[in-house]
Amino acid sequence: MPRLLVDDSTTSKFMNLVALEMCRDFENDFAITTYLCFLDSLIDLAEDVKELRVTCMLHNYLSSDEEVTDLFNNMSRDLVPDQGMYYDVTENIHNYYNNQWTTVVAQAYYTHFSSLWTFLVLMPNLVHFA
Repeated sequence: MPRLLVDDSTTSKFMNLVALEMCRDFENDFAITTYLCFLDSLIDLAEDVKELRVTCMLHNYLSSDEEVTDLFNNMSRDLVPDQGMYYDVTENIHNYYNNQWTTVVAQAYYTHFSSLWTFLVLMPNLVHFA
């Protein structure tokens, strides 16, 4: 997924691209409309925006994460996406989220290795016992 820069001009840029897609002058697959709806499905709360910012998938130049949430929820309100275009991506996200090992590894990481010091203490012990 490409990185997305969100600023004051994001709404006008996306809405102009959606308007261009609606023109009947050429055949298109409504990729922009579907992309906006896909982003809206990822962004429901300000915590979702924060998660995308932490992973560097979204750069927020607005005043708050709530403002980004409102922006995407309002932009995609009346749009009709192509349901099949991001089906594989959505399915991979659901499979990753529902994977039992992912949950176990994440829980162990956050419980036992939340700081660099715990990791630094563990490494010599693993080397010593190996």
